[in-house]
Amino acid sequence: MSTDPTPEGRPYPPGRAWAEVDLGAVRHNVHAIKRRALGSRLMAVVKADAYGHGAPPVARAALAAGADTLAVASAKEGAELRSAGLDAPILVFTDLLPDAFALAERARLAVTAHSAESARRIAARPGLRAHLKVNTGMNRWGVAPEEVGEVRKILGEQLVGVYTHLASADSDADATRRQLDLFDRMLAAHDFGGVEAVHAANSAGALWHPRSRHDLVRPGVALYGLYPKGDEGDPSEEGLRPALSLKSYVASVRRLHSGEGVSYGLTFRAKEPTFAATVPIGYAEGYRRALSNRAEALIQGERRPLLGRVTMDACVFGVTGEVEIGDEVVLIGEQGSEKIRAEEVARWAGTINYEVTTGLNARRVERSYT
Repeated sequence: MSTDPTPEGRPYPPGRAWAEVDLGAVRHNVHAIKRRALGSRLMAVVKADAYGHGAPPVARAALAAGADTLAVASAKEGAELRSAGLDAPILVFTDLLPDAFALAERARLAVTAHSAESARRIAARPGLRAHLKVNTGMNRWGVAPEEVGEVRKILGEQLVGVYTHLASADSDADATRRQLDLFDRMLAAHDFGGVEAVHAANSAGALWHPRSRHDLVRPGVALYGLYPKGDEGDPSEEGLRPALSLKSYVASVRRLHSGEGVSYGLTFRAKEPTFAATVPIGYAEGYRRALSNRAEALIQGERRPLLGRVTMDACVFGVTGEVEIGDEVVLIGEQGSEKIRAEEVARWAGTINYEVTTGLNARRVERSYT
């Protein structure tokens, strides 16, 4: 067991913690989703910094693999993609504050009309193009079905798309059917001739609900090889490859005597002599405190239990005496024949895989791309 912080012959790790993003997996997932969508175009959802994967590199990879357009949550996110040199069509999903419409127009972003009021703001800027979002049951954003005609009239020739969002395509087929029935009735009741895109399918819709696909699907979580149910399932069953691995390294190793505790509150106490490896990743990096005494990591190809509480800057894993300073630690990803998926981390933390990856702090978790 080495205790030298810079063992001879060992390279320095790239940082305290880092994420490796496989852009080949992103391209693979675009192809896999398009095959399932049977000819529908694909809108790659790269909001929230591409779910924590890094928006510009992921967007480029998705477009190179055949994505037709991109989607973000805010005008600022869209403008950042333009600054990175991306010229593809970009849709802003959420409603905009008045000042953001000017940014959207300068950055050539399509925006979403969620109400008659937002439609009038869009109409005041003839250079904007808009998608009309219909509320079919999510009850978060969107125009009520009985107001669609009014909003359609306000937008006029600026309208290029119409869509809805499925609330439970990953869990409730009956509720999804009711939403799609309402959306179809709305489409039949109004003249949307000339719009470029009708869309309803999120990741779960694109994979599991053929009726939702229309002429465009907009995968988010599946684009990154994450399972749409959030805390269960194996992405490979849907032909998807996880794109992100989260790694750190062994920074110190010590031996705990029987009865000694670890970390704040000493919530873990050794029942027998135990080797403990300190790993410099904590909740400031986005490795959640809820994982305390629950999670595992891969060290030397084996699963190792997290001992005690996750702290702001570090956590501790139980290891063997053969573990050395500088050994790679895999928090999400594969090592040897073992793997830990984001879905498993989500279960340990009582959350979903979306939050696991989007919660990684880009200021403290460096991304690299392969």
